[in-house]
Amino acid sequence: MLDAGARWVEFDVQLTADLQPVVIHDENLQRLTGSSRRITRLSSVDLENIRVHGPDNGREPIPTLANALSLFDHHPGATALVELKRSSIRRFGRATAVGIVLEKIRHASCPCVFLSFDHRAVDLAREMSAHATGWVFRPWSWRAWWRARRLQPDYLFIRADRVPAGTHPFWPGAWKWVAYGIDSEAEAHSIHARGADLVEVDNLPAMLNREEKLED
Repeated sequence: MLDAGARWVEFDVQLTADLQPVVIHDENLQRLTGSSRRITRLSSVDLENIRVHGPDNGREPIPTLANALSLFDHHPGATALVELKRSSIRRFGRATAVGIVLEKIRHASCPCVFLSFDHRAVDLAREMSAHATGWVFRPWSWRAWWRARRLQPDYLFIRADRVPAGTHPFWPGAWKWVAYGIDSEAEAHSIHARGADLVEVDNLPAMLNREEKLED
């Protein structure tokens, strides 16, 4: 993503049994390895021998958060959006999980934003002096609007297909809006017009290649 020109990159973080933050979405390894073992029950040493499905059907090790953040050393100006998953919060406790992730991102060379679906974790991260916070929420509702006004995060994240249809603008606030799950340039322009400051795509190089072919 960084090599393709992205200046903002979001990734998910789980904690291992020995409290090592690693970059992976699922707690359960079934989808990526065929094994039902859970990240939160395995040590960082256990993970050294595990490979998951990577680009081009290759097998890749699970990177640590420190490994992932080190990639930004070669891309000055890029920002890391680091989402702590709720399964790790439930397993190890909110204060422990948030504190470990914040400790890692404080030592990063790039700007970092702490994210979570867990609004209490976002609140706690701010209390623990996070540089910037973001709340990922669902569904789009008056309750979410009320909570966003109370949290006052720096960023609000919503999946594009959960935004109500129409042209009504996004909720006003001091935050920046991020719409994720975008898979075309047309969709990105449409949702940007309604107030999204940033759009998140799952595979930026593939989308750019697809758009170039359509132009041809």
